Amino acid sequence: MINGFGKATRTMVDDFESHIGFLLPDDYKEFLYKYNGGTPQIKYSTFFVKELKQKIPLDVLLGLGVNKLDLQKRNDEYSDDLLSNSIIIGDDPGSGMIVLINDLQMKGVYYWDHSFNFKQSNEENNIYKITNNFQDFINNFNIPHD
Repeated sequence: MINGFGKATRTMVDDFESHIGFLLPDDYKEFLYKYNGGTPQIKYSTFFVKELKQKIPLDVLLGLGVNKLDLQKRNDEYSDDLLSNSIIIGDDPGSGMIVLINDLQMKGVYYWDHSFNFKQSNEENNIYKITNNFQDFINNFNIPHD
């Protein structure tokens, strides 16, 4: 399903949680321990955003200490734009981002249409729920068939 970037250590994950100021959900931490981010094994695997009525291709899931695809660096770059208790965990091939929110009111995985590529998006509304948790996000990839 995912071509991982390696394995994150508990220390790496603990340090990242300290840096962002909140605890990550257990299913996402397990993913980091096992894969530390990665790319889909099958190119053009998609996830569905119900509110947009769109299948969106997944480009990458970020990892810790992974050069240009580093989770901490990406989140530092966008920290002023993010909701509280949220982190960017991946990208589509364009300019959209996958965001994990671990907040009581908005827990789940969301699609952030950062550049307003969809006509529904605007300054007030450009974040769309994908799933209730990270494991459901991974389990619900749509893999293209030849």
